[in-house]
Amino acid sequence: MLRASDYLDPVGSPAHRCSLAFLFTDIEASTRRWEEFPDAMVAVLERHDDLLSRVVTEHTGTAFHFSGDGMIASFEEPSDALAAAVAAQREISDSDWSTVGGIAVRMCVHVGDVVLRDGEPFGWALNFGSRLNAIGHGGQILLSPAAVDALDDELAGPTTVDSLGRHRLRDIVQPAEVFQLSAPGLAHEFPPLRGTVRPVAFVELAHRLVGREHDVADVVGLLDDHRLVTIVGPPGIGASRVAAAAANRVASQHAHGVQHADLSGVSPQRMGDAIATALGVGRRPGSSVEQRLVEWLAEHDVLLVLEHIERGVETIARLLRSALVHAPGLRVLCTSQRPLEVDGERVRRLDPLQLDDAVELFIQCAASSGGIAADTPLLRALCERLDRMPLSIEIVAGGAAAYSVEELAEMLRRREFPETLNGDMSMRSLTTAFAVAVDGLEPDRRTMLEAATVFSGPFDRAAFAAVCAPDSASPHAHAALTDLITRSLIHVERGTGPDQFRLLHHLADVVRDRADRGVLEAANDRFTRLMAELVEVASSGLRGPDEQLWDRRLSRHFGNIRAAFGRCIALGDAARAVAIAVPMWEYGFMRMNDECFRWAERVVATFTGRDQEALVAPAIGVAALGAWIRDDLDDTYEWSRRALRLERELDLGFDLPARLALINATVYSGDGAAPPEIFAEQADYQRSQPELYFHVNVATQTSVMSTWLGDREAAERRALRAVTLARESRNPSSLAYALWALGSAIEEDDPLRAESLLGTALETARDVHNGWITALVQMSLASLRRRISSPIDAVPLLLDQLDLLWRTGHRSHLWAAIRLCSLVAGDLGNDELALGLESSVESAGLVMPALPADSTALRAQHERIAETHPGEWLVRTEAIAATWDVDTIVAMIRADFSRAVADATG
Repeated sequence: MLRASDYLDPVGSPAHRCSLAFLFTDIEASTRRWEEFPDAMVAVLERHDDLLSRVVTEHTGTAFHFSGDGMIASFEEPSDALAAAVAAQREISDSDWSTVGGIAVRMCVHVGDVVLRDGEPFGWALNFGSRLNAIGHGGQILLSPAAVDALDDELAGPTTVDSLGRHRLRDIVQPAEVFQLSAPGLAHEFPPLRGTVRPVAFVELAHRLVGREHDVADVVGLLDDHRLVTIVGPPGIGASRVAAAAANRVASQHAHGVQHADLSGVSPQRMGDAIATALGVGRRPGSSVEQRLVEWLAEHDVLLVLEHIERGVETIARLLRSALVHAPGLRVLCTSQRPLEVDGERVRRLDPLQLDDAVELFIQCAASSGGIAADTPLLRALCERLDRMPLSIEIVAGGAAAYSVEELAEMLRRREFPETLNGDMSMRSLTTAFAVAVDGLEPDRRTMLEAATVFSGPFDRAAFAAVCAPDSASPHAHAALTDLITRSLIHVERGTGPDQFRLLHHLADVVRDRADRGVLEAANDRFTRLMAELVEVASSGLRGPDEQLWDRRLSRHFGNIRAAFGRCIALGDAARAVAIAVPMWEYGFMRMNDECFRWAERVVATFTGRDQEALVAPAIGVAALGAWIRDDLDDTYEWSRRALRLERELDLGFDLPARLALINATVYSGDGAAPPEIFAEQADYQRSQPELYFHVNVATQTSVMSTWLGDREAAERRALRAVTLARESRNPSSLAYALWALGSAIEEDDPLRAESLLGTALETARDVHNGWITALVQMSLASLRRRISSPIDAVPLLLDQLDLLWRTGHRSHLWAAIRLCSLVAGDLGNDELALGLESSVESAGLVMPALPADSTALRAQHERIAETHPGEWLVRTEAIAATWDVDTIVAMIRADFSRAVADATG
């Protein structure tokens, strides 16, 4: 394209624009001749250049550009350019070029506008002519439409021009009609133009590209800047479809479009032949398939898409190293489980779909098969179990016409799919691809991969080394892990903190089925021991300054900890089961994870022998605390008292969870104060511990008790001590807990400062995912905002708190939140909901004590409602509320409060 600057000469004066005729020439297959006859080609090229220069001069032209094996000459008259081309072809044909096995020169004539700078032409006409000449054959003379129009009066007698049809030229959007000149003494029969190679047109299925638009755009961007791009990922990740979509988008940039070869199932020795067959490259005696492919690619402007090259990356790498050097118009897009590691290669790794995209894909594929699927928690869990892998999702979703999502999830759990799915060709090919990849590993790598199947969730480098390579030096284990990642056999999960790694479920199943039993047993033992050690260290770490680190580590390894615990139960290993379940109680309590307490219950239910009582006793106390959390007072009292009895009888260690369960059940149920000796024992125990974390707990608890009793001065004094100790401990949860106590203590005297302290406490608790303290602070902050600002300002906090407590099943705090919601509902004018909620809370019988200000407000509201409404209304409303369960209550609060917020902001 001409620019404004093209119309100025180098010193700034106007440049001259004119129309000229041009002759373009190029020696066909010169690269091969340079390789075969490097010395002889020097002399041949010199003779070739002299011949063309002389012929051009004899026809009043100017040869102004020589590049390698080609030339461009300009002529004032198109007829002179045509005559020079005919004369040059005749002389070349009559000359002896046997020292290099003969040569043939392709030529074309074009007419167009150019700008002259110092007598040398510049402009688009030269680009067009070069592209046109590139599709011709040796001995052939092509003409552009502009040249034919300019020569119309000159083409007579034995010289004829034939149209060869419209053809796409490299980097030129619109196809151009191409003509061939025939003249006496010249060859006139040639193969189809090099631009007539039929390009591949990939068919895109819209639903199969769900969630891949960003990946496709990235690949297109890489292809814009690089000649070799490899899309890397495990089988079933969707690399072929991303490649197809990207190829379709850039196909028009190549004169010969896209050429494609699928190498799945092809042995490395046959890959060259498979590519040649796909491209239509024939055999030639005395030349290798690699030579023929390189020559063919050198003569064509294509995007070559090679799929599933992982079996023969060395073969493909060798081919492409040569092809990319000798084929300037070539770009290559590969899909593979591992990179080629060729200079200039750019790798785009594909990750599993995002969960929302995976669910959308499942729903679309289910609909395509005649089934129905909705976005539910169960479907999301199923998509996670399918690793969010497109092919796996498509295969399983194909069964939605005959089976429900629940049935498909259960089949997947049991690995018992019906024949219609097991026999699916895609499923078999996916399994085969994984098996081939595993079989190609070195023995030590395969052993490590087999050992890695014991992980049920993500793992870090240290865990991989400990479980999969216990006898190897750390650098060797890290190198092995890197190799398995490179081969797409282990997936990298990136986020905050160090990278995590995991095996895809389908791959793990394939590896496990083929693994050595001894390897798995030894790995399982190391794995269980590692998880028990992690839990023990983390339980202490959660109470220190690195709480956030340990919270993240336990959260990431939670699936692995669960698997290790399950294995201990299955093997009857009581010691390790207790070693995992008991230390997890504090994590479960603070993070509101009921599963941790269920583990303790399983220990109690599984190991019932009297000879195991001493070992199991700590789990009984943890189980009691879990029972209180979910509103099961009978089990709370039974288990906590049993745990304390065993502690005394068997002279066991101090059981803090059992005492907390008994204290909370007594206080929260309204049965009166906890036994003084129990409260004193737990306070003395915590004060005796060296960790400041426990000292903060005691100071905070005594401050809160003072607040409930109305002794604000003592509450503030104790809370200030708790804050001082918490800052010294640098434990985030301790600080949040202490700030909550201080804010609660001073809220009546200094509500604005209290609101600031509670806001800081809430942010701190959320940073370390401490749901228990988050819920406490939210309740206090919502209560305060209701009183000092307006009820509507408390609503967002209450809705968030309800979701947290309802989702985690923390019933005692949930009923306390519902009690506060009854106050807000009354403030907002919904007396029916307010009375219903108040009645439901009283029936529940398990709720944390209200702050003094809220207790006063609840009494006042109850009296107001009783005075405002008739007795029949009160009786009917309370009768209706008696039919509500907790799920109904939460749903009603959400609906009413959401309407209130909408009205307030609308």
